[in-house]
Amino acid sequence: MASTQSPEASEIRRRGRQRLIGAVAIALLLIVFVPMVLDSDPRPARQEPDLKIPSRENPPPLPAPKAAPAEARIAPVETKPPVEAKSAEPAAKSPPPKVAVVQPKVAPAATAKEGFVIQVGAFADESKAQQLKEKLAASNIAAYTEPAGALTRIRVGPFTTRDAADKTIPAVRLIVPDAKVVSLP
Repeated sequence: MASTQSPEASEIRRRGRQRLIGAVAIALLLIVFVPMVLDSDPRPARQEPDLKIPSRENPPPLPAPKAAPAEARIAPVETKPPVEAKSAEPAAKSPPPKVAVVQPKVAPAATAKEGFVIQVGAFADESKAQQLKEKLAASNIAAYTEPAGALTRIRVGPFTTRDAADKTIPAVRLIVPDAKVVSLP
């Protein structure tokens, strides 16, 4: 069946489509440009990075390396009292005296500039860092602290290879589950 549309009806539809397309175009332009015009804050000036390259003839001197203070590691060692002849009266038992052995130790981070360590945690509170370090020491894991701005890092190592660090990390993760292996700079 053929469409019996009058020329007036087709002209009305054509004009309606044109008006609809025009309205959509105006709405899109308003959506895009009105926020730009009404923006009250000026855009900050773009800062170009400083790209000064020093000359090869007169290079600036390198900064002197900082010397790290040596730490002393104190490990308590239990000693057995000397064996005495047995007497008729039992002597009052006293705990064996503990003798502290001082082993001078340079901070591992100060000596090792490359390799891998296990990052255990970083604390703003020095006492919490010390508590965790003592927990690790109780599990025979040697840890050290390192200042990092306002925080104190606790690390285990250093290790020369990543494989050595990967072999140690399961024991550390028993105490701190989110410990991870990081490379030293």
